Amino acid sequence: MPNKGSAILPIIIVIGVLAAAGVVYFLISKGDIKNPVQSSFSNSNLGGQIFEKTQNPIEGKIPEANPFTKVNPFKGVYKNPFQ
Repeated sequence: MPNKGSAILPIIIVIGVLAAAGVVYFLISKGDIKNPVQSSFSNSNLGGQIFEKTQNPIEGKIPEANPFTKVNPFKGVYKNPFQ
């Protein structure tokens, strides 16, 4: 039969960790502590500068998906009843 001291110790540790996490969350949300997980995207680095200057080289040059819509001999012959 385990004594009561060994059963209470894990509960006290869990309560202490939760209390510490609550205090840290409160201080981060208040702004007193900088959030270590939050990533700040800065365009001052090389990757940010390259990202700003990149463009889509084929924008507006892509052919339409179905080039046969202009030469379809059956267009207008059949009316779809579900339209």
